[in-house]
Amino acid sequence: MTLPHLAPVELDALDITPDAACDAIETVIRAIDAGRATAAPKAMLTRPDGRYMMSTMAALDAPPLLVVKTMLQNPGGPAAGHRYIDGIVTVLDAASGQPLALIDGPWLTAHRTAALSGVAARRLAPPDARSLAILGAGVQAASHLAAMAELFPLEELRIVGRSPENAERLAATARARGLSARVLPDAQAAITDADIVVSAMSRDTAPGAQIDPRWLAPESFAALPDLGHHWMRAHLKALAPLLVDDIAQEQALPVASRLVPDPGPTGDLADLVLGRISPRPAGHASGLVFRGHAASDLALAWLVLQRAGLCD
Repeated sequence: MTLPHLAPVELDALDITPDAACDAIETVIRAIDAGRATAAPKAMLTRPDGRYMMSTMAALDAPPLLVVKTMLQNPGGPAAGHRYIDGIVTVLDAASGQPLALIDGPWLTAHRTAALSGVAARRLAPPDARSLAILGAGVQAASHLAAMAELFPLEELRIVGRSPENAERLAATARARGLSARVLPDAQAAITDADIVVSAMSRDTAPGAQIDPRWLAPESFAALPDLGHHWMRAHLKALAPLLVDDIAQEQALPVASRLVPDPGPTGDLADLVLGRISPRPAGHASGLVFRGHAASDLALAWLVLQRAGLCD
């Protein structure tokens, strides 16, 4: 038996749309709520040289799937000829333990992260959103541009990135989609009056913790897949609602490591999808700050296997 190893070129050919990815995550959220799926909190390790290592694990009853993702983020990787982020997703039959497939980790992570933002944005962002600001110009910036441009009638992209080359490349991608695009010098200029904001900056980007959530426009939505490293945490409470992806995952961490300071988040994505939180108050920006969770990796892996004809 040859184990299928789905690389980015094969994964791109599956034509998984942002809406389909968002729907897959919502399906798994409902399956967990109904007791038909389960997920463990993310496990994380760091090393003194800046390497960040993590793994997630989640399982579905029908079809029986066990999905384990293992990833490494290494700031020194590119200088050695490696990817900044790399890893693999392993899919097993959850009844027999037999391996079913391997999936490229960075591809799945990029698409599932943008889909997590999309799940929240479909409910919290202005439905007629025209302007998108992205802080960062790397892989997550590109995946979020692709997702938000499909989910909303965007007309304008504003970019802040430490690499002028990457920022201009992202701007060119936006223009090819028919959007106007500008590269701006600072976060405040980019996010002021933007309908949707995505913060996708790497952990080692300077200066850190200087972006004020109060700069966000009323009724706007902000997704912080970079864990909000560069935002003033004391002012995150200005967002209403303020969500994380998985409260149980946050509560498993030491208080000092949690994404949202006391009194904590309004809820998590399951609360939003299942209607357990109230609509946002008029006149407030809303936000999702998150680290990624195993349920979303399961959702995207399941969708990939379905599209590839490897499971039901």
